[in-house]
Parts: sequence; structure tokens; C-alpha cells
Amino acid sequence: MLFRARFILIAIAVVFTTPQTANEIYLEGIEEPFATIASAAYEAALKSDVNLSPELVANRWGELGMLLQAHNLHEQSIAAYSNALTELSDPRWLYLRSIAYGELGRVEESIDDLVLVTSTMREVAIIWYRLGQALLKAGRVAEAKEALTTALTLDEDLAIAHMTLADAQILDAEFVNAKASLQYAYRLQPQAGQIAYRMALVERELGDLNSSQMWLGRRANQFTPVVEDPMLSLVAQYSTNPTFFISAARRAWERGDRETALEAYRQAIALEPQNVQNLIGYTRLLTVLNRYDEAEKTLDTLEQVSPNEGMLWYFRAVVFLEKDLVLEAQNAIEKAIAIDPTPEARNLEREIAELRKYD
Repeated sequence: MLFRARFILIAIAVVFTTPQTANEIYLEGIEEPFATIASAAYEAALKSDVNLSPELVANRWGELGMLLQAHNLHEQSIAAYSNALTELSDPRWLYLRSIAYGELGRVEESIDDLVLVTSTMREVAIIWYRLGQALLKAGRVAEAKEALTTALTLDEDLAIAHMTLADAQILDAEFVNAKASLQYAYRLQPQAGQIAYRMALVERELGDLNSSQMWLGRRANQFTPVVEDPMLSLVAQYSTNPTFFISAARRAWERGDRETALEAYRQAIALEPQNVQNLIGYTRLLTVLNRYDEAEKTLDTLEQVSPNEGMLWYFRAVVFLEKDLVLEAQNAIEKAIAIDPTPEARNLEREIAELRKYD
């Protein structure tokens, strides 16, 4: 279920509580539309009666937990998942509660939940990876290596598990094994700068300073390997806040996941189609990726929304220039500078002026 709504922006306080022994859930100072959506999800769980099956009641609480978790309300999502688990033991809610525990630094509680999940979902590599990651954070290195090895037995292409296993091996001074793990991870996701950085550290420990310098040179970014987690993807769908999608886009872009970043921007724009900054941000990503036809369509939308926006005409100039329409690019950049003479626009103006010399 994907909750979507639009209401006047107001701040309210909501207390979620149920009769009997359910955990209370406090939401203070939240704003619309999220307040109304969360309240509706709460009402659905609260009104559950004896004629409903435990599975249905648990799903209502679980869906509320996903909605709260999507908005980074981790304490509250833990309470909702706990209410779901009171009704029915379900590995989905245990898994998502473990993630929320981890976000709050409650590592041992996260481990407890993940151990229960792995007892019923033994063949899911991502869950074993999460367990290994949590065990490593708790300093339980031998157990972490065992869980990560299990993850890789199930999915040898899980680059993040190879890198995390290398972290455990480094802690045990197993630098040759760590190097092998990192080499495998690098073959899978060479764009992840954190792998190259760790390779540099390992090579230094092994005494190969030239190789260490080479790996440092390959570290072009701070990206960790991309993790595909279907359950967390479902959580993301419960966000009704465009800001959540913009944050998700930024995180995806930083880790090198371009398509996810673009999709997150599309979701934000779908929720708030006249948000000028989101349209500009989306256009910027498209031009960086040389997707100029898509950028041009977005600019058409932006022009309808805000024709006097300086960045509209700046990006018009960028697109025109890529299509060798130098005169049109000059006209567009002049409009941009007349509205907002940013350094970015001035630089492009000089570039266009140089090109015009050869017309």
C-alpha cells in the first residue's frame, strides 16, 4: 500500500496507543500530509476487532511501522513492529525491526532479531549479511565472519558482504584473506571507492607501498557497494514526503547508483510536480548523465511552472550547446544571467563566447 495525500501544512502532536498491552507510539510535532496519513494507518490498527485474523491485525501494525520507518522515526517504528509481532510472529517485521534497532545503535537487539529471522529464512543472503554486519559492530568478529561466509555461500556476487568480510579479516590481521575478499568485491563493483580504499590499507599492511598508492589513486569517491534490499525498497514506497525521496536520491547518487537516484527524483516530482528546486535538481542529474532529451522535457515543465527561473535558462543553454546550437545557447545564457548572474552561468557565458568566435 502506498499512502499519498496533500493537505495544508500544520504541526500537530499525535499519540498512538491501543487498549490492552500494545506499545504506545508517540509522534510529536509532525506535519501534514504525513500526520493525516499516519493517523489513518493508526486508526486501521486500533480498530482491529476480535473478528479479524491475527495476520490481518499484524499486517496493519507492520504497515504502520513501515510508514514510520520510511520517515526515519525509528523508535516509533520499533513499537509498531513490536505490536505486529505480539499478534503474529512474522520474519518481515522482525527483519525491519532489526534495521530500526541498528539505526539507533541498539546492536544487540538488532542481532537478536536477525538470529530469529535467519532461523526461518535460511536461504536469504541479504539477511545473513545484515547479521554479519551487526555482529561485527558488536565486536563479535568470529561470529560475523561465519554469518558473512554464509551470505556469500548463498550469493557470491554480494559485493558488500565481501567487503564486510574483509573488514572482519583485517581486524584479525588476516591481510592475505582480506586482500582476496576485496579483490572479489572490486571485480563486482569497481565503482565503489570504499573497496579501493580498503585495498590500499591492506597492501600497506602487506608491505607493498607502490600497490597501496595505486589503490589510493583508484579511490575516486566514498561509495560503498550498492546493496539491493527488497524489504527496504518496500519501506521506501511508504514515504509521502518528497524530501525523503530527495534524500534517497542524494544517497543513491553518492554511492554511484544513478538510476535509483533518477527514480527517487521522479517520485519526488510526482508528489510535488511544481517544486522548482526538485525540477532543477532532476535536470542537473540528467545533464551530468548526458540525457539531454529527457532534460529538455523537464525544462519544458519547469518553464510552465517558473518561466523566470535563472537555472531554467542556464540549463537551456547547456542543452543547446550539446546540440551545437550555439546562438540559441547564447540567447539562453543571457536570459539566465539577467535573472541570476551566478558564477556557474558566467563560466558558461565565457565558454559560449569562445565558441562564437569560430562561427
